[in-house]
Amino acid sequence: MGFIMSLVVYTIPFVILYFVIAAGVKRGIDQSEVGRMIKEKYLEKRS
Repeated sequence: MGFIMSLVVYTIPFVILYFVIAAGVKRGIDQSEVGRMIKEKYLEKRS
């Protein structure tokens, strides 16, 4: 029981950290000039 509890206690912060970093990177790319150009090129290619 103690092993499972410690595994959960040490795993949850890393999962939260993953989502925070992923959201930050996505937001940073979306707001950058390169991200905008890639998005425009993708939309042109899709149409």
